[in-house]
Amino acid sequence: MKVMSCFMVILFLLPGLFLYVWAGESPAEESPRLIMYNGGPLHTGVYETKPLLQLQGLKWKFQAEGAISSPPLVYKDVVYFGDWQGYFYAVHVNTGKEKWKFLAGKGVNGPPTIYGDTVYWGCKPGIFYALDLETGKEKWRFEADGFKAQADAAICFPPLINEGIAYFTTHDKHMYMVDIQSSKLKDKFEADNGMCSSPSLFNGMIFFTDWSGYVYAMDVKTHQLKWKYKAGAKVYHAPAIFENTAYFSSHDHFVYAVNAATGEELWKFQADNKISSEPAVYKGIVYLNTLFSHLYAIDAKTGKQIWDVNKEGLVYSRPVIAGDALYFGSGDYHLYALDVKTGKELWKFKAGNMACYPTVWQGMVFFGDATGNTLYALH
Repeated sequence: MKVMSCFMVILFLLPGLFLYVWAGESPAEESPRLIMYNGGPLHTGVYETKPLLQLQGLKWKFQAEGAISSPPLVYKDVVYFGDWQGYFYAVHVNTGKEKWKFLAGKGVNGPPTIYGDTVYWGCKPGIFYALDLETGKEKWRFEADGFKAQADAAICFPPLINEGIAYFTTHDKHMYMVDIQSSKLKDKFEADNGMCSSPSLFNGMIFFTDWSGYVYAMDVKTHQLKWKYKAGAKVYHAPAIFENTAYFSSHDHFVYAVNAATGEELWKFQADNKISSEPAVYKGIVYLNTLFSHLYAIDAKTGKQIWDVNKEGLVYSRPVIAGDALYFGSGDYHLYALDVKTGKELWKFKAGNMACYPTVWQGMVFFGDATGNTLYALH
């Protein structure tokens, strides 16, 4: 990702990814492309790509070695994802044929981040990997403190990359800051409890959360805390940032809106159950779903409910948006596409098990199921 220093950052939205170009006293040069899940470092869940508004059907499905519960990441006609058996895959989006796979040996909990010619991701024991994007060959690895101590140091979600540093959180209470060229530790921050989030970046600050319910805002240059906010229970995932407001959800059944600059609470909304995933934010509306497939649409400024859709079954998913369509996986084995304004169903697709995190890319939707070990590609 990027630090706001003596340079000016110009942000362009390209289909399905973010491209950062740096401008300073010397002529502007194109920096390597940064590709992250959830639409980018703001984690709004919005993909600037062609939506899938009318479902034709299944294009292909890919059988992995283990369950696929995290969102896949698509870049240059290849979809990247991991499974719970410890494999990380690169699969061609048009054919569903495997390009390469890498065996980490332990569960790959989250999707990767791609920067330049390298794909970065972590796995359950607390090992952080950098692989060659084209070949899948290992470039280097970094071991978290908890891994070395044979303790829980799982890396659940992908890193934020900014100014040559990978920021990632672990169950061992630390956010690590690792130089992506040397693989050496630059700094680390110890939180109050274990962490399971992919940090957000906005206005020179990095946002992350822990299981004690704290939300942290850290200066990206000095690594000093600007503020921290305490929710009522565990907070998984970093906030979604929209118009200087940080939105995040908690196991206390609330979604919160706080001022991103100060940490001041603006409002909170109570859902009917635990909320394990981060909300999506689009055109002034916050979308979130509970652990039991209840999806809410809430006014981003007031916290007032606009509409809701109640499905069935336990689910560990989150809504994502492309165009004016919202996609979310449900515990009733279906992936749904809804109209973002009304919540009206556009289409649904039945998977073999719980439908997990979707990703949208150029008129296709990709998602895994919880126990069927299958990645689906819809068109």
